[in-house]
Amino acid sequence: MLPTDCSWVDVAFPLPAQIKLNTSVRDAIAQDPKYLTLFSDIGSYITSIRDSVGNEPAAKKRKLDTPSAGASPAPPPPPTKSTTTDGAVLTVEGISFSVPQRKKFSLAFTGKGVSAVSVAGAVEFGVDYDNIDYVCCLPVPDKAARQWNFCIFPVGADGLPGSSGDALVFTIPDGAPKTASGDALGGGYDTTTYRTLLVDLFNNYLKPSKARISAVEEPKESIFFSIIPQSHRKGERAFHIKAHRGSKEGYLFFLQRGILWAFKKPLVYFSFGNIDSVSYTSITKRTFNLSIKVQEDRGGADIEFSMIDQEDYTGIDAYIKARKLNDASMAESRRAKNFNVNGKTDGGDAEMGGLGELEKALFDAEDEEEEDYVPDGQDDDEGSGHDSDGGGSDEDSDSDENGEMESDGEQSVDLQDELGSEMEDVEPDAPKPKRVRKGRV
Repeated sequence: MLPTDCSWVDVAFPLPAQIKLNTSVRDAIAQDPKYLTLFSDIGSYITSIRDSVGNEPAAKKRKLDTPSAGASPAPPPPPTKSTTTDGAVLTVEGISFSVPQRKKFSLAFTGKGVSAVSVAGAVEFGVDYDNIDYVCCLPVPDKAARQWNFCIFPVGADGLPGSSGDALVFTIPDGAPKTASGDALGGGYDTTTYRTLLVDLFNNYLKPSKARISAVEEPKESIFFSIIPQSHRKGERAFHIKAHRGSKEGYLFFLQRGILWAFKKPLVYFSFGNIDSVSYTSITKRTFNLSIKVQEDRGGADIEFSMIDQEDYTGIDAYIKARKLNDASMAESRRAKNFNVNGKTDGGDAEMGGLGELEKALFDAEDEEEEDYVPDGQDDDEGSGHDSDGGGSDEDSDSDENGEMESDGEQSVDLQDELGSEMEDVEPDAPKPKRVRKGRV
C-alpha cells in the first residue's frame, strides 16, 4: 500500500515530462514500502541539484547548456585595458595589429593611454602610459616595402618566466600619415611619416608620466647591425638576426637597453638588469646557438636561440662585451664531463675531456679545415701523376720494352759474367726470376 504523503515524487519526477519514471517509483514503493526511504533520498537529491542549477548566473547556465567540446579555446586575456577614447588627440585608422590579436583596428591616443578601437567604436584592448614598461620601433625584416613595427610592453609582460599578459604589436607603413586625424597633427609633432609622428607622440606622453622609460627605442648602427646583406633592400643595414626558439622562427634585435625576441607570440624582452649571463653553444662551421640565462628572481631559466649564422658571431660578441654581459660559455656547468668509462685514456683524450664545449667545437672546426685544406697546385700535380701512371702506361711500357729489346740485340749481357759467384748458389731446378719491366705490375 502506497504511503499517503508521496508529494515529493511529483516534485522529483514532475508530470507529464517524467510520467513513466514517476509511475515506476510509485509502483515500487507500493509493492515494497522498505524502498520508500531510498527513493525519498534520491528524490531530495535530484530536487536540490535542480534548485542549485536554477539559482546560477545566466552566463554560467548558458555554458552548461551549450558545451563546446570542439570549439577553439578562448583567447588569453588582453593587456591592461584603457577603457576610454574620450579626448583622443590622434586617431590612425586601418592599423594592422599582430599581437595580441591579428586584426585591423583604429589606433587612438588620449592623454591617458593608447587603445585599439573597433569599427563600432569599442575599445578592444589598450594600455595606459603609466603602465608602459618599454616601447620600441623596429624595421620589419624581409619585406620589400619598408614598414615599421611598434612593440609596447606593459609592466609585467616582458615574456620572461612569471610574466603575465602580452605585448602590443602593430605595423605602420613608411609614408605620410594620410589616415591620421586629430588635434595632434597641429600640435608641433613631426608629421613627415607615420613613424616620426607616433614616436614624437609616445615620447611626449611617456616623459612626464610615471613609466619606467623616457623615449621610444630604435636600432642604431653604433649599437649593433648585421653584416649579412639584405637581398630585397640592397645598401641598407639590417638590424635583425634570424634565429629559432624551438620550432619558431623569429628575429633577435640587439638594442641599447636590452635584447628583444620578436615578432612571434610571445615576444620576449631581456633588459640588461634581468640577464644573468649569456653563452655560445652548439657551434658549427656555419651556425651557433645563443643561450641567455635570466636572473634567479625571474626564474633563472636558460632561453636558447638556435641556428644563428656564423657571420654575425663577431658583431654579437662585440655587443656582449661592450655591454659587459657575463659570458658563461666556459662555465664549469657547460664543460664536457670525462667519465673515463674505458679506463685510462691517452694524453690527447684526457686533454680534450677537460675542455669546454666551446673550446672543443673550435678545435673540431680547425681540424676539419686542416683536413679539407688543399695546397695550390696539388690537385694539378696529382692529376698529372695519375695520367702518367694510368693513361700513358701502355705507351711507356711499349717504348720501354722496345728499348730493352734493342739494347739486348745490340749488346747482349752474360748473366753469369755479370752476377759472378752468385749464380753458383741458385738451385739448378729453380726457375730464374723474371725481370720486372718498367710499367708492368
